[in-house]
Amino acid sequence: MSQYVLAIIGAGEGALPIINAAKEMGVIVVAYGRNDSLAKDQVDVFVEENNFDIQFIADSCRELNVNGVMPSSELSTEVAARVAHTAGLLCNDIEHGFGGKNKYFMRTKVANLVSVKQPKFQLYKEGLNVAFPVVVKSVDACGKRGVSIAYNEEDLKQAVQQARENSSDGSALVEEYLKGGQEYSIECLSNCKGKHYVIQYTEKESSGPPHFVEIAHHQPANLSDETKARIDKAAWDILEVLGLNCGMAHLEIKIIDNEIYFIEVGARGGGDHISDILTPLSTGFDYYKAAIECHLGIYQPTTITNKAYTGIYFHSKQNERLRPLFEQAKTASWCIKNTVVKDEFDEASGNVGASKSGYIIYCSDHKISLKHCNNRFHAQLINQHPNAKTLIRQHCQDIDNVLTDEKFEAWYNKIINTGNLIAVIDRDRIIAFALLYCNHIETLDAYICNVYVLSQYRGIGLSVKLLEKAVEICREKGFKSMSLHVDKHNSTAIKVYEKFGFEICDNDIAGDSRIAMRLPVK
Repeated sequence: MSQYVLAIIGAGEGALPIINAAKEMGVIVVAYGRNDSLAKDQVDVFVEENNFDIQFIADSCRELNVNGVMPSSELSTEVAARVAHTAGLLCNDIEHGFGGKNKYFMRTKVANLVSVKQPKFQLYKEGLNVAFPVVVKSVDACGKRGVSIAYNEEDLKQAVQQARENSSDGSALVEEYLKGGQEYSIECLSNCKGKHYVIQYTEKESSGPPHFVEIAHHQPANLSDETKARIDKAAWDILEVLGLNCGMAHLEIKIIDNEIYFIEVGARGGGDHISDILTPLSTGFDYYKAAIECHLGIYQPTTITNKAYTGIYFHSKQNERLRPLFEQAKTASWCIKNTVVKDEFDEASGNVGASKSGYIIYCSDHKISLKHCNNRFHAQLINQHPNAKTLIRQHCQDIDNVLTDEKFEAWYNKIINTGNLIAVIDRDRIIAFALLYCNHIETLDAYICNVYVLSQYRGIGLSVKLLEKAVEICREKGFKSMSLHVDKHNSTAIKVYEKFGFEICDNDIAGDSRIAMRLPVK
């Protein structure tokens, strides 16, 4: 393929996977960018161009016999299309719809489609009538910059100012807040010959309001064949109406009550290593090679299948509950990349911030999540633990149960002498705790209380480990059942207990907001 020459608009970090794929294909690479660009020394020809003068770059492409032009980031998508169009090369359709990264333009075009829904939207202007809450966005910024939620007029004022500061033309887009549902990105490819292909479905995890930072991605998303078919139809329609018919497209959607909602789309590969690492790992498909072939007009369709589960978790404050997973990643065989360098979790207000905090990437035969850290923890009876008192005192502080020294001593002496102290300990700290009393010899009914799992360790089954240890103790002592009380509004805890085998035995405790549950011990 040495006869082909590819031009890349921009030579920053986003250009690296394009350059690497092109070199493997034997394609000559020309890049246009700033003199301090990260990838300037990795291309065959580098042309300094700070302002992306379309006519200048197009003329240069002709002189260098360029066969295709690709963007390296969201910022260069429209420039790349206009350069290619001016130079007479394959490109996204700037004459019939392609609007680069303008979200308002996208909304107006997609509004006519029947295969996908979208939130109500309008450009902000003084005196705008708003039904709160609303999401306010920069019209053309990327990486969630300038995105926030407004619950009232004061919030709206601040959100609009932030959005305008991140917009190239100083405008802000106000959208209906789509509550609930699940976010996905759809990795697409168009071959410049009227054909669009869905390469992969990515499940996205967001921090939610106020800034909707993307904190994790997983492939393949858990979707039914029927839902995938509807997504494929919506993706085709969106790409068509927006003139995205050349190369990669990163489409973002949300599914609420089985309805597909359009969020936005970028005429480039997905960031956060979705395109350059996750998609090739999960499918075995060389996404960037295929995109280059599309821009050169030589792409040949191929069947794409899922070969692995892969994903990325960002080491941001919003993911602090995943600390056990990040700890396990240090030695786990499923972790193929780990850029985390410190224990502290930094707050991230945008996708770039989340990335800079470090991340881990996994590849396995199943989706890796917090529940897979379960095996490194075990519940134990700590009555005879040499540091039991210190551990319990620290635990009280961790759950904001602050007692005076006198009250703590009295309470501790009571539970250590009459109860069974069950705990899961991680790095000399109680992360899950329960207190079991086996005192009713007449009824042989044990009682468990004070069941608590620290918030950052929830979701990995530690409460079940506490209950399993409690049942083990009951058997050893000859007890036939175990009872507990739970707040009747705590549906999460009730479901855990019911799944474990507890049954509600008193649904209306007089003068109390709790219900009683009992488990037969066999």
